[in-house]
Amino acid sequence: MNIFLTRLTIFSAFLLLASWHSFAANEAFKFGKIPDDVVTTKTYAPDPEANAAVLSHVGNVKIDYHVSDGFLVNYSVHKVTKILNKDGLSHGDLEIPYYVIAGRKDDVFGIKGFVYNEVNGKIVKEKIEKEHIFDEEVNKNYRIKKISPPNVKEGSVIEISYEITSDLFSYIREWEFQADIPTQWSELTFEYPEYYSFTQSTQGYQKFEIYEEKGGTGNAAWTNQERVTNGYTVSSQVSSNSVTYNTTKYHYAVKNAPALEPEPFIDNPSSYCTKVEFQLQSLQFPNSGRQILTGSWEKLAEELLEAEDFGKMLQKGAFAKTTVESLIADAASDEEKAVRIYNHITKKMTWDDRVGIYPTKALDKSYKEGKGSAADINMLLTLFLNQAGLSAFPVMTSTRGSGFLNPANPVRYRINYLLTLLVVGEKQILLDATNPSLQFGYLPLHAINFRGFAMIPGLSQLINVGNSAVNSEVMMVNMKIVDEELHASVSRNFQGYGAARIKGKIAVDGKEKYTESFSNELKDWDLKSIDWENLDTKDKAVVEKYELVGTSGFEVSGDRIYFNPFEEVYLSENPFKLDGRIFPIDFMYQQKRQMVVNIEVPAGYVVEEMPKGLINQFNEKGLVYSYRISSPSPDKIQIMISYQVNQTLFEASQYAQIKEFFDSIAQKQKENIVLKKV
Repeated sequence: MNIFLTRLTIFSAFLLLASWHSFAANEAFKFGKIPDDVVTTKTYAPDPEANAAVLSHVGNVKIDYHVSDGFLVNYSVHKVTKILNKDGLSHGDLEIPYYVIAGRKDDVFGIKGFVYNEVNGKIVKEKIEKEHIFDEEVNKNYRIKKISPPNVKEGSVIEISYEITSDLFSYIREWEFQADIPTQWSELTFEYPEYYSFTQSTQGYQKFEIYEEKGGTGNAAWTNQERVTNGYTVSSQVSSNSVTYNTTKYHYAVKNAPALEPEPFIDNPSSYCTKVEFQLQSLQFPNSGRQILTGSWEKLAEELLEAEDFGKMLQKGAFAKTTVESLIADAASDEEKAVRIYNHITKKMTWDDRVGIYPTKALDKSYKEGKGSAADINMLLTLFLNQAGLSAFPVMTSTRGSGFLNPANPVRYRINYLLTLLVVGEKQILLDATNPSLQFGYLPLHAINFRGFAMIPGLSQLINVGNSAVNSEVMMVNMKIVDEELHASVSRNFQGYGAARIKGKIAVDGKEKYTESFSNELKDWDLKSIDWENLDTKDKAVVEKYELVGTSGFEVSGDRIYFNPFEEVYLSENPFKLDGRIFPIDFMYQQKRQMVVNIEVPAGYVVEEMPKGLINQFNEKGLVYSYRISSPSPDKIQIMISYQVNQTLFEASQYAQIKEFFDSIAQKQKENIVLKKV
C-alpha cells in the first residue's frame, strides 16, 4: 500500500474529526459563544440523516432561599439546536409549560437567545426579542410560553436560555435526555437542602455518561426587624440571621442519544425515552415536626372531585334528565342503556381536537353548543351515564404521544386527557365519545396509553387503559381463473378500528372519493365494484364487499399455474426488519384476523402441490397464527388463516423470537399452490 496515501487518508480523517470538535465535546456550550464551525457544519456526524440535532441541553435545578419568598425551586436551562435541512425547521421553536395553581405558580423569566446563520461567508448573530415570545393559556391551571426565533433556516443554530422560579415543590419537572431528533449532550443537576426529602427514578435505554450523587452546603440569610420600647422612646432594631445547611446534589449526563423514532409496533417512542423524575417525600425544618408531603394519585383525585371546575360539575345534571329518560325508556339492560347514551353523545357532540382534563365551560353549555374538548365531551358522557342511574367515573390519563403515567408520581403536566369508566356489575368498560365512528367499547388510538387513574370517591385507583372489545376482521374471498385472469369476490367484516376507518373516510370524503382512493392502492388489480353495509348503524359490523380482476400472485408457465393468493395480504412481509431493538414491542390493542379463501380449480387442471399447514404460537398464546389448507373436492381448495394478538406488550429481549415468529408467517404466505394441466 502507498504509505503516502495511507498517511494522507489518516490526516484527512483527523481533520474531519477536528472540524467536529464542538459537537463531540462532553461539555455544554457557554451562552453566546457558539463556535463558527458549529454554524457552518452541514451534517450531524453521529446521524447523517438527521433533520436537526440538539447539540447541548443543560438544566440546573436548585432549591435555595430567597429573602422575600423563602425557599423556591430555581430552574436554569440552556439549549442549543442545529437545523440541518428544511424538514428540521420546526425544531428551532421551543415551548415552556408552566402552571398557576390556587395562588401558587411558576414564574418563567430571563428568556434570551440568538439565531446564528452563515451569510456570505460570515457568521451573523441575531437576537431573540420579546416579539418572538408568546403566551398560550391552555386551561385555568396550565399555560405555555412559546418561543419562535427569527430567521431560522437550513444551517441555523438556535440558542435559548431561560429561568423558572416555582413554589411547586411536589412537582419537580422531569428531565428528558432524548428527543425526536438526536441529542449530542444532555445534562442535569439537581441540588436541594437537607430539609427536603426526594426520591429519584430513572428510566430508558441510554447509558449515563455521568450518574452521581454528592453532598454540598447552602446558606439562608434573612433579617428581622423588631420594635423596641425604651421609656417613651420607640425604635426599630434590625438583626441579621443566617444558617448553613447541607445539600444533596444529583448530577446526570447522557452523550450521543439517538432520536426517538417510531419503529414497527412502537408509535410512541417518547414514552420510553431516557429520563429522570423526582418526587417530594417529606419536609422537616429545624425545631419542627416532619411533614409527609408525598404527592399521590388519591390526593389529586380528591382535590379534583371537590373542585368547582371539575368534580362539582357532575352534580349539575338536571339539564340532561329528560333526554336521558327518553334514551333509556325501553332498554333491556344497563349495558344497553350505556350504549344508547354513548351513541347519543358521539352523535350530538363534535370534538374540537383540544385535550386536557378540565372542561372548558359549563357542561350544559357544551351540550347546547354541540362542540367541545375531549374533557367537555367525556365529562358529559359521565354525567349522562350517572343520570341514567349507572356507575360512571372520570379517568385522568395522558395521550399516547405524551408518555406514560408514573404510578408513584402524579406529574400534572403529564396528565392531559380524560376518559369515562363505566362499571356494570363486575365489568369495567372504558369509553371515549370523541370519535363518532368508533363503536362502544373501543378507544381512539391516541387514548390507549397503558395506565389511567379512575376517580371513584373513596375508591380511586390506577387502572389499565385499553379496549373492552377485541378488534376484529373477518375476510371471505372466492377466487377463480377466467381467461388467464384472476377474479376475486371479497367480503370483509370489520369490528372496531377497521369499521371506524371506513365510516370516517366516507363521512369526510364521500363514497366516490373513497372508492377512487381504494382503487389507487390496489396493485395489479382492477376494482370492478364496491359496496358497504351498516355504514349508518353504530353497533353492527361494517361489511365491505368488492369485486376484483387481476393477475396478482398468479402466473401461467407451460402446463402449470403457480398461484399465491397472499402476495399482498397482511403479514406476507415481516414488519420487523432490524437485527436488534431497544424498545418494547407494543401491539396497542387485542385483535383477531381471520381469512377464508375458496379457490376454484379451473377445468382441465388438478392440484399438483399445496403448502403444508402451520400452527404457531408465541409466549403462551400471546401471539397465535394458524394456516390450514385442504382440498374438499378435486375442483376446490380452501385456505383458512387466523391471526390473534392476545398479549399487547412484549419486552425488547423477546424481539429476536418475535421476529422469527413473523418471519415464519411471511415465509408460509409466500408458498405457492401449483396446478397442473391434465
